[in-house]
Amino acid sequence: MLAKTGSSYAAAEKLFISQSSLVRHIQALEEEFGVPLFDRTRRGFTLNASGKVFLPYAQKIALLQSQCYRELHPEQESSDTLRIASDGKIVDLIIDFKKAYPDYVIDYRKSEDMESDLRDGRIEVAFLSTMASTHEGLTSIPFYEEEVLAVLYEGHPLAGRDSVRLEELQDERFVSLCEDIVFDDAFLEKYRMLGLERKASVSVPVGTDLMRLVKEKIGIALIHGNADATPTYPELSVVRLEPRMRYRVCMCYRSEVRLSEPAQDFVNFAKRWRVRIGEVNQCFDAF
Repeated sequence: MLAKTGSSYAAAEKLFISQSSLVRHIQALEEEFGVPLFDRTRRGFTLNASGKVFLPYAQKIALLQSQCYRELHPEQESSDTLRIASDGKIVDLIIDFKKAYPDYVIDYRKSEDMESDLRDGRIEVAFLSTMASTHEGLTSIPFYEEEVLAVLYEGHPLAGRDSVRLEELQDERFVSLCEDIVFDDAFLEKYRMLGLERKASVSVPVGTDLMRLVKEKIGIALIHGNADATPTYPELSVVRLEPRMRYRVCMCYRSEVRLSEPAQDFVNFAKRWRVRIGEVNQCFDAF
Protein backbone atom coordinates (compact mmCIF):
# COMPACT_ATOMS: atom_id res chain seq x y z
CA MET A 1 0.00 0.00 0.00
CA LEU A 2 2.85 2.38 0.77
CA ALA A 3 4.41 1.59 -2.61
CA LYS A 4 1.09 2.36 -4.30
CA THR A 5 0.29 5.63 -2.52
CA GLY A 6 3.80 6.96 -1.84
CA SER A 7 2.37 8.52 1.32
CA SER A 8 2.49 7.07 4.84
CA TYR A 9 -0.61 9.12 5.71
CA ALA A 10 -2.64 7.84 2.76
CA ALA A 11 -1.44 4.24 3.23
CA ALA A 12 -2.25 4.28 6.94
CA GLU A 13 -5.73 5.70 6.24
CA LYS A 14 -6.49 2.91 3.77
CA LEU A 15 -5.17 0.21 6.11
CA PHE A 16 -6.97 1.67 9.15
CA ILE A 17 -3.76 1.86 11.21
CA SER A 18 -1.68 4.72 12.55
CA GLN A 19 1.17 6.25 10.55
CA SER A 20 3.64 5.29 13.28
CA SER A 21 2.50 1.66 13.17
CA LEU A 22 2.83 1.54 9.40
CA VAL A 23 6.35 3.01 9.49
CA ARG A 24 7.35 0.52 12.22
CA HIS A 25 6.19 -2.38 10.01
CA ILE A 26 8.25 -1.06 7.09
CA GLN A 27 11.29 -0.59 9.30
CA ALA A 28 10.91 -4.14 10.65
CA LEU A 29 10.91 -5.52 7.09
CA GLU A 30 13.98 -3.47 6.21
CA GLU A 31 15.79 -4.68 9.33
CA GLU A 32 14.85 -8.30 8.63
CA PHE A 33 16.18 -8.20 5.05
CA GLY A 34 19.07 -5.90 5.82
CA VAL A 35 18.31 -3.36 3.07
CA PRO A 36 16.23 -0.19 2.77
CA LEU A 37 13.13 -0.72 0.61
CA PHE A 38 12.10 2.91 0.14
CA ASP A 39 13.76 6.22 -0.56
CA ARG A 40 12.37 8.83 1.87
CA THR A 41 11.96 12.39 0.59
CA ARG A 42 9.93 15.41 1.61
CA ARG A 43 7.41 14.37 -1.05
CA GLY A 44 6.93 10.90 0.43
CA PHE A 45 8.10 7.32 -0.09
CA THR A 46 9.43 5.87 -3.35
CA LEU A 47 10.40 2.26 -3.92
CA ASN A 48 14.15 1.90 -4.46
CA ALA A 49 15.81 -0.92 -6.41
CA SER A 50 15.58 -3.37 -3.48
CA GLY A 51 11.96 -2.43 -2.89
CA LYS A 52 11.07 -3.12 -6.52
CA VAL A 53 12.61 -6.59 -6.21
CA PHE A 54 10.76 -7.28 -2.95
CA LEU A 55 7.30 -5.96 -3.94
CA PRO A 56 6.12 -8.93 -6.09
CA TYR A 57 7.27 -11.33 -3.36
CA ALA A 58 5.33 -9.35 -0.77
CA GLN A 59 2.22 -9.55 -2.94
CA LYS A 60 2.62 -13.34 -3.27
CA ILE A 61 3.17 -13.68 0.49
CA ALA A 62 0.00 -11.72 1.22
CA LEU A 63 -2.01 -13.84 -1.23
CA LEU A 64 -0.68 -17.11 0.21
CA GLN A 65 -1.42 -15.94 3.74
CA SER A 66 -5.02 -15.14 2.77
CA GLN A 67 -5.48 -18.49 1.01
CA CYS A 68 -3.93 -20.37 3.93
CA TYR A 69 -6.24 -18.64 6.42
CA ARG A 70 -9.31 -19.63 4.37
CA GLU A 71 -8.11 -23.25 4.25
CA LEU A 72 -7.56 -23.29 8.03
CA HIS A 73 -10.94 -21.62 8.75
CA PRO A 74 -13.42 -23.03 6.22
CA GLU A 75 -16.24 -22.49 8.70
CA GLN A 76 -15.91 -18.74 8.16
CA GLU A 77 -16.65 -19.00 4.44
CA SER A 78 -20.43 -19.31 4.16
CA SER A 79 -21.97 -20.78 1.01
CA ASP A 80 -24.56 -18.02 1.25
CA THR A 81 -21.95 -15.24 1.13
CA LEU A 82 -21.55 -12.98 -1.89
CA ARG A 83 -18.10 -11.35 -2.15
CA ILE A 84 -18.03 -8.21 -4.30
CA ALA A 85 -16.10 -4.94 -4.70
CA SER A 86 -16.67 -1.82 -6.73
CA ASP A 87 -15.00 1.26 -8.17
CA GLY A 88 -18.36 3.00 -8.48
CA LYS A 89 -21.65 3.61 -6.72
CA ILE A 90 -23.67 0.39 -6.39
CA VAL A 91 -25.39 0.84 -3.03
CA ASP A 92 -28.85 1.14 -4.65
CA LEU A 93 -28.26 -2.13 -6.47
CA ILE A 94 -27.15 -3.81 -3.22
CA ILE A 95 -30.26 -2.56 -1.38
CA ASP A 96 -32.63 -3.89 -4.07
CA PHE A 97 -30.76 -7.20 -4.31
CA LYS A 98 -30.84 -7.68 -0.52
CA LYS A 99 -34.60 -7.07 -0.51
CA ALA A 100 -35.03 -9.72 -3.21
CA TYR A 101 -32.59 -12.20 -1.59
CA PRO A 102 -32.73 -11.53 2.18
CA ASP A 103 -30.97 -14.80 3.13
CA TYR A 104 -27.71 -13.98 1.34
CA VAL A 105 -24.83 -12.38 3.22
CA ILE A 106 -23.26 -9.57 1.20
CA ASP A 107 -19.53 -9.10 1.79
CA TYR A 108 -18.94 -5.76 0.05
CA ARG A 109 -15.17 -5.57 0.38
CA LYS A 110 -12.66 -2.76 0.23
CA SER A 111 -10.16 -3.74 -2.47
CA GLU A 112 -7.07 -1.87 -3.58
CA ASP A 113 -6.54 -4.05 -6.66
CA MET A 114 -9.93 -5.41 -7.65
CA GLU A 115 -8.85 -7.07 -10.88
CA SER A 116 -6.16 -9.07 -9.05
CA ASP A 117 -8.56 -9.94 -6.24
CA LEU A 118 -11.10 -11.06 -8.85
CA ARG A 119 -8.63 -13.22 -10.74
CA ASP A 120 -7.30 -14.75 -7.51
CA GLY A 121 -10.80 -15.61 -6.24
CA ARG A 122 -10.90 -13.29 -3.23
CA ILE A 123 -14.00 -11.67 -4.74
CA GLU A 124 -16.43 -13.08 -7.31
CA VAL A 125 -17.91 -9.94 -8.87
CA ALA A 126 -16.20 -6.59 -9.36
CA PHE A 127 -17.38 -3.31 -10.79
CA LEU A 128 -14.29 -1.95 -12.55
CA SER A 129 -13.65 1.54 -13.88
CA THR A 130 -12.33 1.19 -17.37
CA MET A 131 -11.70 2.93 -20.67
CA ALA A 132 -11.32 -0.45 -22.40
CA SER A 133 -14.09 -2.59 -23.83
CA THR A 134 -12.71 -5.93 -22.61
CA HIS A 135 -10.77 -7.45 -19.73
CA GLU A 136 -8.86 -10.53 -20.87
CA GLY A 137 -10.19 -13.69 -19.21
CA LEU A 138 -13.13 -11.84 -17.67
CA THR A 139 -16.74 -11.44 -18.66
CA SER A 140 -17.22 -7.67 -18.73
CA ILE A 141 -20.71 -6.15 -18.83
CA PRO A 142 -21.01 -2.35 -19.23
CA PHE A 143 -23.07 -1.11 -16.29
CA TYR A 144 -23.05 2.68 -16.22
CA GLU A 145 -20.87 5.62 -17.12
CA GLU A 146 -19.83 8.91 -15.58
CA GLU A 147 -17.75 11.84 -16.77
CA VAL A 148 -14.98 14.11 -15.55
CA LEU A 149 -16.29 17.31 -13.95
CA ALA A 150 -14.59 20.45 -12.68
CA VAL A 151 -15.37 21.63 -9.13
CA LEU A 152 -14.96 25.39 -8.68
CA TYR A 153 -15.34 27.59 -5.63
CA GLU A 154 -17.98 30.28 -5.26
CA GLY A 155 -16.91 33.46 -6.97
CA HIS A 156 -14.56 31.74 -9.41
CA PRO A 157 -14.74 33.45 -12.84
CA LEU A 158 -15.83 30.16 -14.48
CA ALA A 159 -18.33 29.13 -11.79
CA GLY A 160 -21.94 28.86 -12.91
CA ARG A 161 -21.15 28.08 -16.53
CA ASP A 162 -22.55 24.99 -18.24
CA SER A 163 -19.09 23.83 -19.33
CA VAL A 164 -15.43 24.84 -19.50
CA ARG A 165 -12.59 23.82 -21.77
CA LEU A 166 -9.52 22.23 -20.24
CA GLU A 167 -7.37 25.01 -21.70
CA GLU A 168 -9.31 27.53 -19.60
CA LEU A 169 -7.98 25.79 -16.48
CA GLN A 170 -4.35 26.05 -17.53
CA ASP A 171 -3.50 28.77 -15.01
CA GLU A 172 -5.37 27.15 -12.10
CA ARG A 173 -3.99 25.35 -9.07
CA PHE A 174 -5.45 21.89 -8.49
CA VAL A 175 -6.29 19.80 -5.45
CA SER A 176 -6.79 16.08 -5.96
CA LEU A 177 -7.48 12.73 -4.37
CA CYS A 178 -4.53 10.43 -3.69
CA GLU A 179 -6.08 7.80 -5.99
CA ASP A 180 -5.52 8.53 -9.67
CA ILE A 181 -8.56 9.66 -11.62
CA VAL A 182 -9.40 7.48 -14.64
CA PHE A 183 -8.47 9.31 -17.84
CA ASP A 184 -8.50 8.10 -21.40
CA ASP A 185 -5.22 8.41 -23.31
CA ALA A 186 -6.28 11.43 -25.37
CA PHE A 187 -7.41 13.34 -22.29
CA LEU A 188 -4.29 12.42 -20.33
CA GLU A 189 -2.03 13.53 -23.19
CA LYS A 190 -3.75 16.90 -23.30
CA TYR A 191 -3.71 17.17 -19.51
CA ARG A 192 0.06 16.66 -19.48
CA MET A 193 0.64 18.85 -22.51
CA LEU A 194 -0.92 21.75 -20.63
CA GLY A 195 1.28 20.95 -17.63
CA LEU A 196 -1.70 20.52 -15.33
CA GLU A 197 -0.19 17.58 -13.42
CA ARG A 198 2.54 19.96 -12.22
CA LYS A 199 -0.06 22.35 -10.82
CA ALA A 200 -1.42 19.97 -8.16
CA SER A 201 -0.88 21.76 -4.85
CA VAL A 202 -2.52 19.31 -2.40
CA SER A 203 -3.64 15.67 -2.57
CA VAL A 204 -5.93 14.14 0.06
CA PRO A 205 -7.37 10.64 0.63
CA VAL A 206 -10.98 11.65 1.36
CA GLY A 207 -13.53 13.24 -0.96
CA THR A 208 -15.04 15.48 1.73
CA ASP A 209 -11.58 16.93 2.41
CA LEU A 210 -11.20 17.60 -1.32
CA MET A 211 -14.45 19.59 -1.39
CA ARG A 212 -13.41 21.58 1.65
CA LEU A 213 -10.09 22.53 0.04
CA VAL A 214 -11.93 23.81 -3.02
CA LYS A 215 -14.38 25.70 -0.81
CA GLU A 216 -11.44 27.38 0.94
CA LYS A 217 -10.02 28.36 -2.48
CA ILE A 218 -6.85 26.27 -2.12
CA GLY A 219 -7.47 25.11 -5.68
CA ILE A 220 -10.03 23.59 -8.03
CA ALA A 221 -10.61 19.85 -8.53
CA LEU A 222 -11.49 17.30 -11.20
CA ILE A 223 -13.90 14.58 -10.09
CA HIS A 224 -15.99 11.76 -11.55
CA GLY A 225 -19.74 12.10 -11.57
CA ASN A 226 -22.92 12.79 -13.45
CA ALA A 227 -23.53 16.50 -13.93
CA ASP A 228 -27.29 15.92 -14.10
CA ALA A 229 -27.35 13.99 -10.82
CA THR A 230 -24.41 15.38 -8.84
CA PRO A 231 -25.41 16.57 -5.34
CA THR A 232 -25.42 20.31 -4.76
CA TYR A 233 -22.45 21.40 -2.65
CA PRO A 234 -22.81 24.68 -0.73
CA GLU A 235 -20.47 27.38 -2.06
CA LEU A 236 -19.24 25.13 -4.89
CA SER A 237 -19.99 24.91 -8.59
CA VAL A 238 -19.77 21.63 -10.54
CA VAL A 239 -19.16 22.20 -14.26
CA ARG A 240 -18.80 19.88 -17.25
CA LEU A 241 -15.60 19.77 -19.28
CA GLU A 242 -15.69 20.23 -23.04
CA PRO A 243 -15.11 18.08 -24.91
CA ARG A 244 -16.80 15.68 -22.53
CA MET A 245 -14.73 12.72 -21.29
CA ARG A 246 -16.64 9.71 -20.03
CA TYR A 247 -15.43 6.57 -18.30
CA ARG A 248 -17.28 3.30 -17.82
CA VAL A 249 -17.95 1.05 -14.88
CA CYS A 250 -18.28 -2.60 -15.97
CA MET A 251 -19.56 -5.55 -13.97
CA CYS A 252 -16.87 -8.24 -14.28
CA TYR A 253 -16.44 -11.86 -13.24
CA ARG A 254 -14.11 -14.66 -14.30
CA SER A 255 -15.20 -16.33 -17.52
CA GLU A 256 -13.65 -19.74 -16.88
CA VAL A 257 -14.83 -20.22 -13.27
CA ARG A 258 -18.30 -21.29 -12.20
CA LEU A 259 -19.91 -18.63 -10.02
CA SER A 260 -21.33 -19.53 -6.64
CA GLU A 261 -25.12 -19.54 -6.36
CA PRO A 262 -25.22 -16.12 -4.61
CA ALA A 263 -22.91 -14.62 -7.24
CA GLN A 264 -24.92 -16.09 -10.13
CA ASP A 265 -28.16 -14.77 -8.65
CA PHE A 266 -26.53 -11.37 -8.14
CA VAL A 267 -25.22 -11.17 -11.73
CA ASN A 268 -28.61 -12.11 -13.18
CA PHE A 269 -30.39 -9.67 -10.87
CA ALA A 270 -27.93 -6.89 -11.74
CA LYS A 271 -28.51 -7.40 -15.47
CA ARG A 272 -32.28 -7.05 -15.02
CA TRP A 273 -31.87 -4.15 -12.59
CA ARG A 274 -29.60 -2.30 -15.01
CA VAL A 275 -32.17 -2.50 -17.80
CA ARG A 276 -35.08 -1.65 -15.51
CA ILE A 277 -33.63 1.56 -14.12
CA GLY A 278 -32.29 2.64 -17.52
CA GLU A 279 -28.84 3.55 -16.25
CA VAL A 280 -26.99 2.40 -19.36
CA ASN A 281 -26.41 4.89 -22.16
CA GLN A 282 -26.93 3.95 -25.79
CA CYS A 283 -23.16 4.06 -26.37
CA PHE A 284 -22.95 0.75 -24.51
CA ASP A 285 -24.83 -0.93 -27.39
CA ALA A 286 -21.60 -0.71 -29.39
CA PHE A 287 -19.81 -3.05 -26.97
